[in-house]
Amino acid sequence: MTTELKDAYKDISSLRLRNGQSKVNLSKLKDPDNAMSYYIENYIDFFTLFIQEDASVYKKLVKNRDLRLEKIRKSDPSSPYYLFCQAEILLQWATIKLKFDDKINAAGDVYEAYKLLEKNKALHPDFLENNKSLSIIHALAESVPSWVRKIMGVKGSVELGTNEIKLLADRAAAENSMYTSEIVAIYSYILFYSNNRKEEAFKLFDRFRLDHKTNPLIAFLKATMAHKTGRNELAIRILEERPDGSDYLPFYYLNFIYGKFKLCRLDKDAHVHIRIFLEHFRGRHYIKEAWQKLGWYHLAVNKDIQAYKKDMKSCHNQGFALIDEDIQASKEARSGLVPNDILLKARLLYDGGYYTKCHEMLVLNGDKFVNAIHDGEYYYRLARVADALKNYTDALEYYDLTIVKSDPGKYYACSSALQAGLICEQQKKYVRARGYFEKCLKLDPAGYTSSLHQKAKSGLNRIKAK
Repeated sequence: MTTELKDAYKDISSLRLRNGQSKVNLSKLKDPDNAMSYYIENYIDFFTLFIQEDASVYKKLVKNRDLRLEKIRKSDPSSPYYLFCQAEILLQWATIKLKFDDKINAAGDVYEAYKLLEKNKALHPDFLENNKSLSIIHALAESVPSWVRKIMGVKGSVELGTNEIKLLADRAAAENSMYTSEIVAIYSYILFYSNNRKEEAFKLFDRFRLDHKTNPLIAFLKATMAHKTGRNELAIRILEERPDGSDYLPFYYLNFIYGKFKLCRLDKDAHVHIRIFLEHFRGRHYIKEAWQKLGWYHLAVNKDIQAYKKDMKSCHNQGFALIDEDIQASKEARSGLVPNDILLKARLLYDGGYYTKCHEMLVLNGDKFVNAIHDGEYYYRLARVADALKNYTDALEYYDLTIVKSDPGKYYACSSALQAGLICEQQKKYVRARGYFEKCLKLDPAGYTSSLHQKAKSGLNRIKAK
C-alpha cells in the first residue's frame, strides 16, 4: 500500500473520484505489478454504482469485477492482502448486485467472500483488517434464516461482530489507519441497527473526529444518525455544511434527505430539495418515497389535497417498490386515502425529534380520535412520542392499544410490538420482551416488514441467553 494509493483511497472515499482515478492510473504506470491498485480502483466503481444506481453504467462496469480479481489472483499469495482484497471486491459487488435486485448472484459473492476471509483469518490471525468485513457478516448472520446459514455454513453473532469491529476501530484510531472512516461507518451501523445502541453509535463520529465538512459520505452517515436520534436541527446543519461541487461525485440522495429533514420542521422550502433529487437521480430506489414526501409536503404545509393526490399518482406510476420505504409509499398511493393532516404533522414532528410539539398536537386534538373509528394510528403516534419522552408506562399502554386496535394491513401493530419489546429489553423484562419480539415477527404488513423483522430477530438474539 504505497503513499500514492493511500492518497487515492482518501480521495475516493471522500467521493473525489476523478482525483482518485488519476492517482490510481499513475500508480499503475509507475508500479504495474502492484495488485493493490486494482483493489483501490474497485472502490470507484462501488461508490459510483451504489450512490447513482444507473443501470446503464452498471452494465458497463460489472465486467471489472472479474478483471480485477484475476489481476489480484496473479499476485503474491503469501501476502495477508491476497485473500482480503479478493473478499472485499466480492462484497462490494454483492452490495451493488443487491441494489440492482440480483439477489442470487449477490448471495454467491457473499458466501465466497466469507470463506476467503475465514481462511485468511486462519492464515494471518494478527491481520485485523479481516475484521472489517467479517464483522458485518458475523453481526448479520443470526438474522439470516437458519436453513440459509446451514447451506452457506455462515456462523456468527451480533456480539462477535461487534467485538471484532470494536477491536479494529480501537487499533485504527491508535495507528491513524487509512481505513478509519470506513471502519467507524461499519462500527456505527452495527451498534445502531444490530445492538440498538443508537446514542453510542452517533457519538462515534465525534469520538473519532470524522469531518462531515470534507467528506459527503461522513455527512450522510452523521446526518442520518443525528436525525434518527432526535437531532433534526443538527442533521440539517450537517447537510448544509457538506462539501459540494464539481470535484465530488453527485450525491442527489443528500438533497432528498435534506428536504425530508426540513419537511419534519414543516419548512416552506422543503419541496425544493426533494424535487432536485427527482429531477437528477437515475436509480430505482426512493423514487416512490420522494413523490410520497412531496405529497406530504403539500398536505401538511400547504393543506393542498389536490396537489397531494397529483403527487401520489406520480408515486404510483414512477419508481420501483423494491425496498420498504418505496413499498410503503406505493401502498399509500394505491389506497387512494388521504392521510389525516393532524396525524401527518404529528408524525413529521416526531420524526424530526420535536417531541413536545408532537405530544401537544396529539393531546389537544385527542377528542377527534379517541371516540372515532380509526386504524390505530392515533394510539401509535401517542405511543411513539411517549416512548421518546421516556414515559415508558404510557408508551407500553399505547403500544398495547395499537396492537389491539390497528388495521392489520398497516405497519402500526408490527412496529408497536417491536418498540414495546425494546422497552422491555431495556428494563430487563426479558420474558415480556421476547413475547413482543415474537409478536412482531407474526405480523406481516406490506412495507417496512423486512426492517422491522430484522430488528425483532436481533432483539431475540440479544436476549436469548438472558
